[in-house]
Amino acid sequence: MLIGDSTDFAIEVMVEPALKVPSAVWGRMCVHVGGTTLGDFSDQYCALYPAYGNFDWHAKRVDRLWDTVFNGMTPEEIHDTVRHAIYGDDDRTMDEIQRDSRRFSPFDFLTNWGEQFDGYSSVIVAPAPETVMVLHRPYVQLDSPRRLPDDFLAASCSRDGFCRAAREFVAWFDHEAKRLQQKDA
Repeated sequence: MLIGDSTDFAIEVMVEPALKVPSAVWGRMCVHVGGTTLGDFSDQYCALYPAYGNFDWHAKRVDRLWDTVFNGMTPEEIHDTVRHAIYGDDDRTMDEIQRDSRRFSPFDFLTNWGEQFDGYSSVIVAPAPETVMVLHRPYVQLDSPRRLPDDFLAASCSRDGFCRAAREFVAWFDHEAKRLQQKDA
């Protein structure tokens, strides 16, 4: 199922057909941002709940996806600032690491959102009122089929398209979770 517009923002998702009731929602998923695909739709039996929770969270807070520290930065600098603040290994104190993590974790995108996104760790920001931008630097091995051909990617979509697809995905997931718990499904 394609939720949204793949040339703007869309979530491609399916439940594994062989699931037996009762079951959690296991399936396949990827996202399309401005014509770029992130995630591995061919990866079977992936956990979809982490993506469900994160899309629900982001759709409700997309208006807060900017930090003043990003003003004047290039997309690559924004990406690297967020990734370093959350995952950097340096001489910051524990208090500084916790502070930076709280400040920048809202911009973390796809990290630990399910096996379908292994190797896809991106940053999401809203640099303008109508725009959402996903910044991606691959960290998977060069020979991995999951690696995108570019060393850095900045893909944009409309804020409305992102929010609509995220909300529709959350509703779809809720429906599937309920269906997979019913004995006579």
